[in-house]
Amino acid sequence: MHRSVLQNKKYIKFAEKNSVEVMAISGAQKAVKEGHAKAGTYKAKNAAGEEVEYLLEFPGMTAAQLDKLARSGASKYNERGIPNTTIVNPHNLEAMTAFKGSQAAGYVMDEVTKARKVLTASYGKGIARKKYRKIRETQDQIKKDAADGNFAKAVGDVMKLEKSTVKFATVHTMIVAFRGEIVGMAGKHLDELEALIGRGEKKAAAKELGPLTRALKGTDLEARAAELLAKAKAKAE
Repeated sequence: MHRSVLQNKKYIKFAEKNSVEVMAISGAQKAVKEGHAKAGTYKAKNAAGEEVEYLLEFPGMTAAQLDKLARSGASKYNERGIPNTTIVNPHNLEAMTAFKGSQAAGYVMDEVTKARKVLTASYGKGIARKKYRKIRETQDQIKKDAADGNFAKAVGDVMKLEKSTVKFATVHTMIVAFRGEIVGMAGKHLDELEALIGRGEKKAAAKELGPLTRALKGTDLEARAAELLAKAKAKAE
């Protein structure tokens, strides 16, 4: 299956839009350590700029990651023995169809296409990988802005992100939770700004509260932010 499907150029192009592969292959780190013929590695930098040792057979994946997948719930789908391929409903993790042994890439693509039609009818249209990657990148930037104290920008951007994902139920649920996290951080910052007002540093507090209050419009913190802004302005006059 690895060479006939996962390394098949047509399948790789097909999978970019239609599937996510999860492998349950154990003993990867042991194979690397023992110098197994199919456990060759190469070094490259990851997204954080760190040098990492990846597997030649599975570019972009480390032996540790492969072993972790083997310990995950993925192995439970191997009830029919190995090698085994199971197409899984990503919404409830139930098996939709399974086939044992090696199969041609065309057969696998046909089965995935059938399954996707069923999923689309039940859950709606899925989200493209390119768009999902962009969402994750936006999340990372929002987290950075919040960590740097740019709460008005972080809150404003997460509100926009939430609206942009409404059509994708599963992703939208994730972003709603993420928005709660960011707004919660902004709430703690309001505590800090209130303390700033209490110390008499009203101008500094008002400067931050202006854009933050606008960003928090429509959230549970809108009224509190507006109240603090009014207090900061009144005190400053």
